[in-house]
Amino acid sequence: MLGREPLALATRLLSRVTRGLLAAVLLAALVTGLPWTLIHGVGWPLPDHLPSLDEIGTALMTPMSARFLLDVLACLAWLLWLVFVLDLAACAVDAARGGLPALKRQTGPVRRVAAVLVGALLVAVLGRTATAAPLTPADAARPTGHALVAVTAPASTVPVTHQQPRVEGGTEQARPPENGVHDSLWRIAQRCLGDGDRWPEIWALNQGSAQPGGRILANPNLIHPGDTLRVPTTSPPPAPPTPPVSPAPDIASPAPTTGAPAPSGGAAAKPAADPAGDRSAGGAVTWGGGEVFVSLGLAAAVSALLFLARRRYHARYRPGSGRRDDDLPVAPVVYQLHLAHLRAQHHDEDLDLNTETDDDPATREQGPESGGEPILREARGSRVRVIGGGPATPPSVVDVALAASTRAARDDTAAPSEGTQIALDLARVHGLGVVGPGGYAAARALLLTLLTTVPENAPAPSVYVPAADLARLLGVPRASIDLPAAITVVADLDTALTDLDAPARRPAVLVTAPPGEHDQHARLQHLLDNHGQHGLTALVLGQWRAGVTAYVTAGGIISATDPGLGEPLRGTRAFTLPETATRDLLAFLRTVDLRGSTASGAADSDPRRQVTAPPDETSPVPQQNSGSDPQRLEITAGTLAPESPAAHGDEPGDDPRLRAAHRNELTPAPLALTVFGTPALHWCTEPARADTERRDLSGELSSRPLELLVFLAVHPGGVSRDAIVDALWPNDPPRNPASVLRTVRSRIRRALDIATRGTVGDLVLAEHGQYRLDPAVVEVDYWSFADAVTRRRTAGTAEGRRDAYEAIVAHYGGALAEGLDSDWLTAAREATRRDALDAVAALARSRVEADPDHTLDLLETARAFDPHNELIYRDIMRLQHTLGRHDAISRTLDLLRTRLAEIDTMPTADTVDLAQRLRARDTGIPVEDFSRSTAP
Repeated sequence: MLGREPLALATRLLSRVTRGLLAAVLLAALVTGLPWTLIHGVGWPLPDHLPSLDEIGTALMTPMSARFLLDVLACLAWLLWLVFVLDLAACAVDAARGGLPALKRQTGPVRRVAAVLVGALLVAVLGRTATAAPLTPADAARPTGHALVAVTAPASTVPVTHQQPRVEGGTEQARPPENGVHDSLWRIAQRCLGDGDRWPEIWALNQGSAQPGGRILANPNLIHPGDTLRVPTTSPPPAPPTPPVSPAPDIASPAPTTGAPAPSGGAAAKPAADPAGDRSAGGAVTWGGGEVFVSLGLAAAVSALLFLARRRYHARYRPGSGRRDDDLPVAPVVYQLHLAHLRAQHHDEDLDLNTETDDDPATREQGPESGGEPILREARGSRVRVIGGGPATPPSVVDVALAASTRAARDDTAAPSEGTQIALDLARVHGLGVVGPGGYAAARALLLTLLTTVPENAPAPSVYVPAADLARLLGVPRASIDLPAAITVVADLDTALTDLDAPARRPAVLVTAPPGEHDQHARLQHLLDNHGQHGLTALVLGQWRAGVTAYVTAGGIISATDPGLGEPLRGTRAFTLPETATRDLLAFLRTVDLRGSTASGAADSDPRRQVTAPPDETSPVPQQNSGSDPQRLEITAGTLAPESPAAHGDEPGDDPRLRAAHRNELTPAPLALTVFGTPALHWCTEPARADTERRDLSGELSSRPLELLVFLAVHPGGVSRDAIVDALWPNDPPRNPASVLRTVRSRIRRALDIATRGTVGDLVLAEHGQYRLDPAVVEVDYWSFADAVTRRRTAGTAEGRRDAYEAIVAHYGGALAEGLDSDWLTAAREATRRDALDAVAALARSRVEADPDHTLDLLETARAFDPHNELIYRDIMRLQHTLGRHDAISRTLDLLRTRLAEIDTMPTADTVDLAQRLRARDTGIPVEDFSRSTAP
């Protein structure tokens, strides 16, 4: 069955051909049919000789005959035919020179008829390429919003440049508003100099000049119609022409409710060509029946921020406290976006696993019924089209919508998130207006994307929004919203415009309803026009004629836009967010605080970093003695850690048979799996010989098989199939989990057989519904660590516990499965790290008095385990002071600053004050004489 797009294309083609045929028939009838009819029906209407005066008088005095009347009408018909033929020839010449836009400028009734017929025939023969006219330099200089004709981009992909004529010195008057678009210095520079970004040159010539009415030109963002401005005499550099945009049709303002129809003038068809660029691949993620529909770029940004927030949160842990139930709470939308990002990383491999399972009859098995749509769906777009952007990627480039792929357009069963991602440079298009029942949802998604997806090494934009507009956008009053520091809530639009007029405020985004007053509208447009090159833009909750306006339906479809730069958005699906999800994401950004904060909420002396953070009600046990006593170690303060059950995996001690197997040194296993640090699998050809070289087999395994091995390694007692599926594919299990697991096991077996030439047995065992690693085939470093943790819990003497603590520290080799991104690893990774830190704290408690030098070595080891924990650095500085190593205190503080910069934080005031006090005891300089700038 034909899809909608081919059917619509065939309909348009048939309509165009029909119009062309009718025009051709009518042209033939007028050009050849009319003379043939006059010649054969009437004959020659004029007399065959020159009449005399008597013949003329007789003809006038006699009654008018039918023949005489017919001859007179025939003469008039011949004259009309001659005029039509001449006008037809003139229209043909104009069409050859300027295309259809030239035909639309014809005047006169006869010439207009000729132009319509020629245009219809031209469109029927040449198609949409007939609408593209070569741009003249004057056309290229015409500012956006003042052109009368919408022109699509040329069909050729080769850029065409036009030689710019030398601009003679002179004056230019600011034009009155036209179709809601005001003139500005940027538009005057675009019109007169060919480059709107050269407006500062015009301002330099006219600053302080007298204008009509006695006004003095004092603000480049405030000019009035009729102002006379001098223009530079230098020639502008050659530049490719930009397509002019015709005035936008009236579109209703957005409303949070549904039911408003889309305007009939907005076609959903995509143009033949558009001024858009391309960048890296993208995609979309959706759940909740499509209510949440956002880009994978936003999901990746939220996932990265969640990782950063967890690292900051875990860095507050006090070694020795024994806390295991204090993980960072996150909102459901944050967790879902994090899972979407993780799934996107395994998208291709999981798709291959499902395809291989479906195509292999031997592994095909009926899986559990899903019972409807999956909770979460994501897809990777083939490319990302950037509209209005240059070669760089400024902060104002934001993901706006997803264009349906060819498969999605032709197949109703295709996922709604498949297609090409559309990005828009909001600054270069001078702002975006969203209208329609889905306008607010699209604006919320754009706002979150602007706040999170900031290009590398680019400044994050500030967001200004009037309080009333924020309340309408989020559905709740301002007082009940936790907002990140990047959002500034102002009293009204005038206040926002005043703040944005300062150069230090850029790049910035203004979120506002359409200006209600004429002066506000002109002032806002001047700001966006003149400072778009610096990243200043606006997201207007209504129609915005000076930029791009998009009508968003209740289902998120952009059904109509302005002509010009907005045309590529037609027919795409806008990214949308509901009110609740938006508020949760803003609260999450508030806790992460993209502008930077200190590790425990205290601000540094830099005023730009002094951000008031919300109280943390779920923080770990408060740090005791945080700088108040320069002598006593914080790591030894408080009570001993309680013996709590394991929060991660199983220990080999749970199964005596497994413990005996993996600790039997008489028959070492041929394979060694390392899960501390970067996961690695090594093969020893002769396990009995200690000097045998080990071969790294990690490259033989893809991500899913390696993740399965790591998961089984931290659960040596065995796990069920359901537990594996829930961990590796949370909330989105494969269609047939049992078959997919068999496929993964088959890939592991096949890779090992090829790498070891069949000398290694089956690594993964499946017995009685439980999956586990075979200890006779593989040794795992984690098993020794977990065995030491078990011995610590079961030890009955102080010496036995001390030996277990030393074994824990010795066997901990770094973060669990570093580099492997999986949600199940978060709890296991943090639990093993805290087990190691608790062991260091216990050993330090027992040895700090008798052997401070060895205790310092232990704390250095703990710092390697947790490089962002300030408490450890403070205790290191205390021991360095005790041992007389005062110069090392400064190096320790510098190292702390470097490490905390990795998670976008800085040392707390307590840490800096402690370093000052310790240095003061050595130098004799009072603490009050130290300054923050000279503190160690």
